[in-house]
Amino acid sequence: MAYPLNDSKKMDKSKNDIVNILKMEGYKIDSGNLFIAFKEAGGEMSDFKPALDELTNEGKIKSDSDGNIMTVEDFQREKSQESDNVEEEENIEKESETTADDDNELESIIKLKEETDSWLIDKLKNEGSDENLKVEVQELRKRVEKLEKIIENMTRAFD
Repeated sequence: MAYPLNDSKKMDKSKNDIVNILKMEGYKIDSGNLFIAFKEAGGEMSDFKPALDELTNEGKIKSDSDGNIMTVEDFQREKSQESDNVEEEENIEKESETTADDDNELESIIKLKEETDSWLIDKLKNEGSDENLKVEVQELRKRVEKLEKIIENMTRAFD
């Protein structure tokens, strides 16, 4: 909606006052408090809405979802910070999921090692003289040693 431009200097002053108020008020303010500050700065009620509309049309101010008015630069900076915060939260969630998966895998490896140790002990007690069993035990012992090294490396990685 176009407003009569009976005094372009007056309109420019009103627009400048609004932008300066936004910059002084910590970068965003609701429309009611912006209007009060505008009046206190000497602005007239009839100039407030036309100046706001022109600033919006010129792309110099924006409103956020809470109804706060701010300069476009501040609006973009706020959106960028919100985006960074969302990305950071997503990364934290992914890291905790990965850690939980790694913990489950580590527990599974430890359980497998314990089962292998128990099986070896039982086999040795029951069939300790068999030559094939001794070869099999040696192979299993090598695998167990590899698993222990993996567990140690994973533990160091988590520390």
